[in-house]
Amino acid sequence: MVSILRKVEWVRVAGKWTKMSIMGTNISEENLRLEEHNNDNRVVILMIPGNPGNEGFYAHFGREVLKNLIENDQKEKKNQDNQYLFYTVSSLNHVRMPIHLDDGEHRNHDRFSLEEQVSHKLSFVKEHLPRGKKLYILGHSIGSYMMLRILPEVINAGFNVEKAVGLFPTIQHMATSPNGKRLQGTLATLQRHDWLTKMISWWVDYLPSSIKKYLVGLNLRHPNIWTGKDGWLYWRSLRKRQIEQNRRIQNLKTKFLHLQNSPRRKEMNKYSSFFTTFISSKYHRVRGVMVSMDAFQAFDGGHSMLERLGDEQVTLDEDDCEHAFVISEGDVMARNVIKYFG
Repeated sequence: MVSILRKVEWVRVAGKWTKMSIMGTNISEENLRLEEHNNDNRVVILMIPGNPGNEGFYAHFGREVLKNLIENDQKEKKNQDNQYLFYTVSSLNHVRMPIHLDDGEHRNHDRFSLEEQVSHKLSFVKEHLPRGKKLYILGHSIGSYMMLRILPEVINAGFNVEKAVGLFPTIQHMATSPNGKRLQGTLATLQRHDWLTKMISWWVDYLPSSIKKYLVGLNLRHPNIWTGKDGWLYWRSLRKRQIEQNRRIQNLKTKFLHLQNSPRRKEMNKYSSFFTTFISSKYHRVRGVMVSMDAFQAFDGGHSMLERLGDEQVTLDEDDCEHAFVISEGDVMARNVIKYFG
């Protein structure tokens, strides 16, 4: 049985406190050194989350990715000396910062634009990722856009990027997707009028903790979610932290809306041309973009991407996974993702 270790830390990224996690069979300080090792056998995987941007939701998925990679290497009797490290970085202020870290320069209520979140991910790579023998970058939803934005500079910084994989990327005709049409006006209105967001959600603060715990637990008790003593303790602590965050849920909602609506309709429509030109011209290492016919894709989005980029770079989801696959289908997605690792 493969033993996957995990640790969570708050670190400075370009001067801003950021919650991150590291998973692997060996997460000692020596193995996490940024500099290259002699005969370096570290394979680093960076996960850039989609909204709500909390690294905690990717614990089960990361664990399954590592477990499948190691078991596959053992089965095929190759790459058995690989040391896999799975890093996940949260979005700025999408996880409540502990009070003792609030130094006045970076506050819990600060808002950050999509552009600032993109820059934040690049800084994280440069400041905190080890330079192993290979780097794989995974992006989920809006995280796929951030992944593509930072990829050229990551390569130019000397990282050996083997593959960049987008999981249900919200970069293709977002404005014409069912959710884009349905939510664009609402998100824009709520972002412009903070008071309206607070008025709609004020009652959440007054719900009994038992009801909050129940509501949060509805999405966190699927049998695929990390189980066992450590898994239960982790998810229980995650639920506790989320309940505590409800005290300032209006502020969190406002920041979420700010990021979700940062790319206006005009910018959303630019994603398609940016994505196609970027992948099909310079960076052929961007492959395995897994798309489905979910509500964040235009009705022909998946097939359109497949037709333009080919089946070497685009894979349609055949398992009918939810867009938020990390809630209950992390194991399914992990099995699909490892085929892009060589």
